[in-house]
Amino acid sequence: MKRAAVFALVFLFAMPGVSPESSQTAPSKAVTKPPLLVGTRRPVLDVTTLNGGRHPSWSELNGKVVVVDFWATWCAPCLASFPKMNALKSKMSGKPVEFLSVSYETRGQVEPVIRKHPLETTVCLDNDFRTFRAFNAWGIPSVFIFDKKGTLAAVVYPEDASPILIQTVLDGRIPAVEQEKAWDDPAGAEASFRAMREKAVQQEQQH
Repeated sequence: MKRAAVFALVFLFAMPGVSPESSQTAPSKAVTKPPLLVGTRRPVLDVTTLNGGRHPSWSELNGKVVVVDFWATWCAPCLASFPKMNALKSKMSGKPVEFLSVSYETRGQVEPVIRKHPLETTVCLDNDFRTFRAFNAWGIPSVFIFDKKGTLAAVVYPEDASPILIQTVLDGRIPAVEQEKAWDDPAGAEASFRAMREKAVQQEQQH
């Protein structure tokens, strides 16, 4: 696993109240789920856009290359990738490419960060971790690229995403690129992410 994704999860475990031990609370035995394979068609996409409260669906995205990047506000490599994602969106302007940036966090967590670190893609909030789980996207930051028919063409780190890679998918070809590896303890990561989100919800309710 490259340094970016490793750093993201190390940062997670360094946060107050979150530790590798606490991340193993459910289930007691970690189950490793393989990464989505190239050729996988239309995993669950259950998100709400930060602006407008829309629910993008695969049917409305049909005919477009779809770039889905997963991130969180506490993840320094994720925030560092924002200029790259903004530049990609700009360079692909006018082409049938949709960019969705998905966080599992609350609106209250995401909005202040987006104001400080602008993200010009369509920022989305995952609905009860359904999309994170379906994509097995725990080793953030992760970028999933789907072709015009909703078939997975590549899973890469933000640093490996490029206009050439996206154009290759637009041309109907599978890019020759190293695929990102799945996080090796998805159950532990989900438990930690859920604990962090629940804590944020409680804090927001107190204000």
